[in-house]
Amino acid sequence: MSKVQLVYVGMSQIVGGPELGLLLLSNLSQTRQIAIVCDHHMEYELGLRSGEKSITERFLPEVLCNINPMMTSEHYEILFNSIVDGQYKALLVNKDDLTLTPIRASDAVLLAQIAKLNIFMEEHLFNRQSVDSGKSQNKIALPVNALSVEMLHHALEKAIEDENYELASMLRDEMKKRSKLS
Repeated sequence: MSKVQLVYVGMSQIVGGPELGLLLLSNLSQTRQIAIVCDHHMEYELGLRSGEKSITERFLPEVLCNINPMMTSEHYEILFNSIVDGQYKALLVNKDDLTLTPIRASDAVLLAQIAKLNIFMEEHLFNRQSVDSGKSQNKIALPVNALSVEMLHHALEKAIEDENYELASMLRDEMKKRSKLS
């Protein structure tokens, strides 16, 4: 299995949508990126840890990482290995015994930030899901399969309102595809 190393580059809010944000991860050369949908609570948690002076040393994730001396990049890494119903699937990989522990994607990014773990994505998934970084753009492209059902409904309503029927058709097809899989 080939994998691509990712780095956390920041957050973005979804304008006009539900209270959701995007966690932005890019490859090491910062030429391509993926966006992981997160709730506003995770935006807040990561925001607390982005300042120069952290106030989080007594918060549960930091305490658990501090009392477990094995929680380092020498022993653990994060691996994104699939996407199902608009949700990236992440694993906490124990590199010593190859134990795989499923973890919510946004929590995986938070843990990686706290414990300084490396983040990887299977190469075929990264190639399929990533978009050009485009540092000068003020918009972020998301693959349709990375949208939650709620986001698909919102985007469909907006596409119809904007009379963008090609996009509306594509969104409807994705929703039908998912309903058949359920």
